[in-house]
Amino acid sequence: MSWIREGELNLIEKISANILKAGPMPKHVAFIMDGNRRFARKKQMERQEGHMQGFNKLAETLRWCKNLNIQEVTVYAFSIENFKRSQNEVDELMVLAKQKFEKLLEER
Repeated sequence: MSWIREGELNLIEKISANILKAGPMPKHVAFIMDGNRRFARKKQMERQEGHMQGFNKLAETLRWCKNLNIQEVTVYAFSIENFKRSQNEVDELMVLAKQKFEKLLEER
């Protein structure tokens, strides 16, 4: 199964995409992934699950970019500040990012 879900958009997504396509579309967009730990705390889930949910949301966002024919996407997923976290959390994040981005590259 693809990390970035393939297939048709649902009705609300189609309507939203058509509205977006009516205006000028950027050729490049950038995203800063932030708030996954806060999300996990708020939802009372494990920190790693919050990071996984963040990557799932990124996959959904990339699907939108693909559907809208946005040619280039930059993802800022880890900052120097993140190295101040526990070694275990940094290691978990690196493994998760490597898995997701390698799968993305395989699918391309």
